[in-house]
Amino acid sequence: MAKYFKYLARDGSLIIDVVTSSDKTLFMPVDEDLRKYSMGFRQIIKVPFFENKYVNYFLRKFKISSLSCPDSKYRFYIKWERVIEELENKPDVIYSRSFPLSSTIMAYYLQEKLQIPWVMHLSDPWTLNPTHRRGNEKSWNDEMERACFKKASIISFTSQETIEMYRNKYPEHASKIVFFPNVYDLEDKRDNDYRIKQKIKVVYTGGLVDERSPEHLFKAILELNKKSPEIIADYEFVFAGTVDRKIRALFEKNIPSVKHVGLLSFNEAIALQENADLLLVIDTPFQVPTDAIFFPSKLLDYMLIQRRIIALTDDKSVTWNLVNKKLGDCIVHKDTNGISQVLIDAWCAWKRSDKSYFLNEEIDMKYSAECNAKRLSELCWDLSSNEN
Repeated sequence: MAKYFKYLARDGSLIIDVVTSSDKTLFMPVDEDLRKYSMGFRQIIKVPFFENKYVNYFLRKFKISSLSCPDSKYRFYIKWERVIEELENKPDVIYSRSFPLSSTIMAYYLQEKLQIPWVMHLSDPWTLNPTHRRGNEKSWNDEMERACFKKASIISFTSQETIEMYRNKYPEHASKIVFFPNVYDLEDKRDNDYRIKQKIKVVYTGGLVDERSPEHLFKAILELNKKSPEIIADYEFVFAGTVDRKIRALFEKNIPSVKHVGLLSFNEAIALQENADLLLVIDTPFQVPTDAIFFPSKLLDYMLIQRRIIALTDDKSVTWNLVNKKLGDCIVHKDTNGISQVLIDAWCAWKRSDKSYFLNEEIDMKYSAECNAKRLSELCWDLSSNEN
């Protein structure tokens, strides 16, 4: 959202008031590198609320429902009346952005009180999310989602696959469901001339947890190292981001040419990407291919770097449709032979100093923050004009 906000504020056609959580929110640290995106609002209301990881652990252990109604940030939305009291001016339009879903519920109550148009953006599916079935709280979330879809004037998602799912679920609201993608900021693009270096650097930036794992890549590296150790010796695989205990154990096996550098700031991650020859995407694998509907936001950062992408993903996923044969190579997760072949192909291109193999020349403006912020601004004006 920060990149949208930058251009909405710069355009100046909208007067923006912000409702957000206080800075110290559990598992949502403040990245000082992103402060530059937080200028240009008229009023900001920061909602403090209690959250503790030990309390959350207790609630999960005893299956207390509040953590799934809709999430652990539920104490945020229950303070909606405080927000109404602190608002210095009645807005013309509400724009909400989730996840966390508690932001959506906050907007629901604000809309119910203020009776103004509401643009509801969901970066991921809610009840149709294949990674979070919600168990005993499913009925609460189904009811709340349906209520929000009814109240919202516009509902936006980041992928056409998700849009199709929700248009099928809510045909009565199909005309309200639109596409607003995750975006890159073209002003973040820096001159990044490519040169062949002494090693092929493969970079992954982002979290690795549960089934989103480098396990099959590591297997391919080990197998290729047995057959052609000279190839793996010319590689450097660098991973940055948080990992869970299971993934950390994989890194502790000392896979050849692999290192994990921990969590980096936004600027540090971009600098690492800019020094890459190949950029790696690892999606969460799904049992049902049609569940692979998520748009990894790191793909937008990778687009600006203009380096070839290797994606471990499900066949015909959102990532597959975006990357394969256009921005790089896609391989299904368990295809270690396919992964090995991509590494061999890249090594051969590197040996012959083929710079064009590693470069993506064109940038798709469909994902530009400036272009999409302009769309959003025009949408808000249309909603406000129709209301008046």
